[in-house]
Amino acid sequence: MQIRKMAFVTTLIFFWLIAMRVSAGTSTLYVDSTTITQGSISSQSLSVLNVAQQSGTADDWATYIEAAPDNQRFIGEFKFTYTPVSSSEVLEQLVVKANTLGEGISNQRWFFQIRNNNAGTWELLGDNTNANAWVWFQQAFSITANPQHYINANGEIRIRYRSNNAYDVSNVDFLAVEVTTEESTGGGGDDGDWWKPSPTDNLTWQWQISGTLDTSLDVDMYDVDLFDTSAAQIQSLQSAGRIVVCYFSAGTYEGWRPDWQEFFPFITGESYSGSEPPFAGNMAEWDERWLDIRRIDLLGPIMRSRLDLAVTKGCDAVEPDNMDAYTNLSEVDVPLTYQDQINYNRWIAQEAHARGLSVGLKNDVDQLADLVDYFDWALNEQCFQYNECNNYSIFTNAGKAVFGVEYQGSAANFCLQANAMQLFWLKKKLSLNAWRVGCEDY
Repeated sequence: MQIRKMAFVTTLIFFWLIAMRVSAGTSTLYVDSTTITQGSISSQSLSVLNVAQQSGTADDWATYIEAAPDNQRFIGEFKFTYTPVSSSEVLEQLVVKANTLGEGISNQRWFFQIRNNNAGTWELLGDNTNANAWVWFQQAFSITANPQHYINANGEIRIRYRSNNAYDVSNVDFLAVEVTTEESTGGGGDDGDWWKPSPTDNLTWQWQISGTLDTSLDVDMYDVDLFDTSAAQIQSLQSAGRIVVCYFSAGTYEGWRPDWQEFFPFITGESYSGSEPPFAGNMAEWDERWLDIRRIDLLGPIMRSRLDLAVTKGCDAVEPDNMDAYTNLSEVDVPLTYQDQINYNRWIAQEAHARGLSVGLKNDVDQLADLVDYFDWALNEQCFQYNECNNYSIFTNAGKAVFGVEYQGSAANFCLQANAMQLFWLKKKLSLNAWRVGCEDY
């Protein structure tokens, strides 16, 4: 038994250094504050946890914190605060690192947990199974799921340390969270040499994702289906001076697309009705299923592959569709949040820009202000019908073009408004075949 008779505090709040940039894309977060709900901790400053100083059987009291159970157990929460360095910073990974000393697991189990705010649960990181009694034990726990789920609305990451009984104390010499991020090249809008259309460009365009592609139109941009349009057709359009945007759905499962079975082997046909993640509820009006966009760990490979296909085929830009799942919760049937959608949409933009592709924001009207810095242009359906077009001043004021279509109403009416607002609009049929009426004619 190695119990020290020292002063303890039952609830201790200290504020200290929150983050230090240690290399490009990596930050180390240190303990910001603690809340002890059972037992107590010693009175050293939390700053001693910033550096791993103990090894072997060393016992320098000044360099660690001692966690002492009450008559049942110890439960203590260690909080870290994550503050993005810039608005373009995208979380990639969390790694919790610790150096502890105490009893072997045969006498007492000590374990770390992390709070999953998305699920509302504490998840096990690891314990002292492989530790020798009273020998310092270094551990690193990598978070493989979406890291944003472990950061609450206040930017806090909550780590809990606890024991299963009151047998003895445990010493903590080091506790930190390593955060790996990427800088989204979509954050600034001026980085990269991809296509960046402006409201002053007076662009004409065609949107056709069904039927035999009509390549005869004298327009500046074609928006076509990524899968159904060949590389030869794309090259032919570009040779005629057209910008080519390639459409794919980033937010729904379309069973007829050829890549789903490649990335999800449990899918054996063109209509998967099971409940395996990331598949969510059915769309009401289309033969598609929503995706659980929180699961970037599962969706990442297939969406990256689609963006790679866009590069291989020679697309200038991409139009990822169904980017507003969080507004359709009654259909999606999973508890998506506003922030979940922001995270996913920014991730898509980042991945597109990493490949030199221009990327447009499809619909998602309520998030325009939070996404304008990440996308190069926008595409809307029916904003005149729903009186939402004024919202797109967020994009046009930023010098970014807005394309759109109406399926109902007289082109003579909405085209005059669109032209006055420097919006590039069409009248289209819902099938999005070759038929079009362009507002450039009004």
